Amino acid sequence: MSCHPRPLDRHVFIASTGLVPLCLALSACGGGGGVASIPPPPPPSPPPVATATVDVETSWLESPATRPGNYGLMGRLTLNGDPSTSHIVAPGNFTIGVSRYFDDDPTNYELHAPAGVLPGGLTSASFSAYGDSWTINLDPPSWIRDDYPYGGDFIQYFGQRFTAFRKPDDGSAETELFSFDLTRDTSISYQPLGSNQLKSTLDYDIGYSYVAMGEWSWQVLDVNGNPAGESGSLLFVNGDRTPASGIPASGKATYGARTLGAMSSSIPFTLTADFGQRSIATQISQASVFDVSGSAPFSNDGSFNIPLSGTAGVEAATGTMDGAFFGPHAEQVGGTFAVGPAGGGILVQDAFVGQQQPH
Repeated sequence: MSCHPRPLDRHVFIASTGLVPLCLALSACGGGGGVASIPPPPPPSPPPVATATVDVETSWLESPATRPGNYGLMGRLTLNGDPSTSHIVAPGNFTIGVSRYFDDDPTNYELHAPAGVLPGGLTSASFSAYGDSWTINLDPPSWIRDDYPYGGDFIQYFGQRFTAFRKPDDGSAETELFSFDLTRDTSISYQPLGSNQLKSTLDYDIGYSYVAMGEWSWQVLDVNGNPAGESGSLLFVNGDRTPASGIPASGKATYGARTLGAMSSSIPFTLTADFGQRSIATQISQASVFDVSGSAPFSNDGSFNIPLSGTAGVEAATGTMDGAFFGPHAEQVGGTFAVGPAGGGILVQDAFVGQQQPH
């Protein structure tokens, strides 16, 4: 009799043959019948590190010290360091030329004097105002200003606004780090003078948009760089004088002024113009040194000469302030002054600039 497996038996048989290898596999993996371990997934890649560079912008500040042109100077001249020689020079007798070869170059200055003022028959001196430089780091953010123009990574010329930004490499918006205006600078030049040389120094302040101030000084030096002859200095202002038609016919204005600080620290003071009365008044003082004031008419061309009187310590003091209005409508003022004991001599002299204050 032949025997044929039933369908159910075949099904069980097939299932049974599948169980044996599975159990063996589980037993082999765990060593004791445990569940097989699964290796952990690899750690995620770190996000890319954000990187950035330094971006800088420079722009010229509005001033006669940065605006190319030729300007007549109003000033006060002192020769050989003798205060008794100090006197006002006629406007325009001294001039300054302002120029640049290209807009992103430093500004050049050419100062001219009347014959007989500078030693050795010289009548001019030239200067290039280079300025400072900056070293800027981003991590952590820090920056250092160097008064040598090529000492850092970025140059800032005299009369410029310098703004530094953090510029992300991913194209996102820049972030401003800092901004700095270089409003004052000192430049030096040398000229041969026989066996000696003439050293000229220009200390220049951009002042305001229509008037700047400075001091041009000079000294004869020998081959070793020691004083060996004549010297002199001119305190001055230059800019865009107010035309007679631009001076207001009525109203008053107060000007907040400051000095160059040629002989001391800068001194703040005020001037008040009464355009209806065609007059101007001032009070200027330096703590515990002097305190003087005065008033005077101003001329049709906007120039003025104010007699000053007051005290210098416990003694009487006198002086003069000479200046003019600058700007299309007398928005600014500039000039020089000198103060000394009533008996004679000069205690302090300086240049000044000022601009109208809001009402």
